[in-house]
Amino acid sequence: MGRLVYLDNLRSFALLLGIVFHAAIVYAAEIKYAIQDTNRSDILSYFCYWIHSYRMPMFYMISGFFSALVLEKKGTKFYLEARFKRVLIPTIFGLIFLAPIQYYLTERLKTNTLELLPFLNYFFTKDHFQHSHIWFLVDLFCFSILYTLIPKSFFTLKFWDKIPKGLPRYLLLLAFCFLFVFFSHSQISKGESYYGIFKLTFIFQFSFFLIGVFSYHWKTILIQKDNNSKIKTLAIFVWAIVVYLLFKDMEIDDPLWIYFQYVNVWVRGFHIFLWVLSPFLWTSFLVFIFQIMGNKEGKLGSYLIEASLPIYLVHHPISLMYAFWIRDIEWGIWVKFSLHIIVVLGGSFFLYEFLIRKIKPLRILFGLKTT
Repeated sequence: MGRLVYLDNLRSFALLLGIVFHAAIVYAAEIKYAIQDTNRSDILSYFCYWIHSYRMPMFYMISGFFSALVLEKKGTKFYLEARFKRVLIPTIFGLIFLAPIQYYLTERLKTNTLELLPFLNYFFTKDHFQHSHIWFLVDLFCFSILYTLIPKSFFTLKFWDKIPKGLPRYLLLLAFCFLFVFFSHSQISKGESYYGIFKLTFIFQFSFFLIGVFSYHWKTILIQKDNNSKIKTLAIFVWAIVVYLLFKDMEIDDPLWIYFQYVNVWVRGFHIFLWVLSPFLWTSFLVFIFQIMGNKEGKLGSYLIEASLPIYLVHHPISLMYAFWIRDIEWGIWVKFSLHIIVVLGGSFFLYEFLIRKIKPLRILFGLKTT
C-alpha cells in the first residue's frame, strides 16, 4: 500500500476545519459556548451543527486507520514511542499552558477583577480541572494505548472473511458502532465525566477509532478502490444532508445529557443512530472528493500536514481572546465573524511559522519531528 496522500490531507482538513468551527460557534444560535456574541446567526448554527455531525469521528477514524498501518509495518514499540512524542507531549503541554485560558476568560466574564494565579490554584484541582480543546489529544492518546491492548489477531480473524466485501461489511461496522454507543449510553449520560474525560463522548469516538482500524484491515470506507460513480457519490451526499438535518433537530429536541431512563427509548435510539450514521456518510463522501482533488503531493499539502496540529493547538486560545475582546463592540455579525477567522488564522500561522516551526524545544512540545 503506497502513501495515501488524500487521507493525510483529509485528516489535516478535519483539524483545520476546527478553526472555522470555533470562530462560527461564537456567533451561532442554539449552541452554548464558553464566550458568545450577543448577536447570533441561525445560518452559523446550521453550519456548526454540520461540522459537529462528522468532523471529530472522521478524524478518529483516520487516526485508527493510520494506527493500524504503523503498527503493522513498524511494530508496537515504534508506534508507542511515536505516540509518546507526537501525542502525549503536546497533550501535557496543552493541558498545562493552553487549556486554562478558556476557563480563565469565562471566569473573567463573571468576575472582571479575577487574578490569574488564584484562578490557576482553583483550576488545577480534581473537581475543577478541564481539558478545553485539548480533549481530543487526551482521548487520542488513551485510544492508542487501548488499541495496543487488543490482540491484533482480532482484526484479522478468518471469521471476518465470511462476510462479503462492500456494503455488508459497511453495514456491519455501522451496526457495531451504533450498538456499542447505544448500550453504553443506556448506562452513561453525555454529561458524565472522569477527570475531564466525558465518558459517552469517549466511547463514541473510540468506536470510530476502531472502525478506522477495521477499515485498514478490510480496505473499506477510507479506501475506495473502485472509485464510486458520480451518481452513487451524489446519492451519499444527499443522504448525508438529510441525516445531518434530522440529527440537528434531534440534538435540540432530545439532548443526550438527559438520562436514558427518562426519555423515549425509540426516540433516543433513533437519535444515536443518526449520531453514528452522519460521520459514516460524510466520511464516505469526503474520501471520494479528496481522492479526486486532494491526492497529489505538493509543498502546500506537506506544509499543512505538518502544521495542522500546532496550528490547531494555538488557534483556540487566540479565538477565545478575540471573542472576549470583541463581544461588546457593535459591529455587524458578519464583519465580526469574517475578522474573527482572519485574526485567528493569521495569528496561528504566524506563531507556527516564526516560532513553533523554527525553535527546537517548541517543535518537541507541539509534537513535530526535530529533524
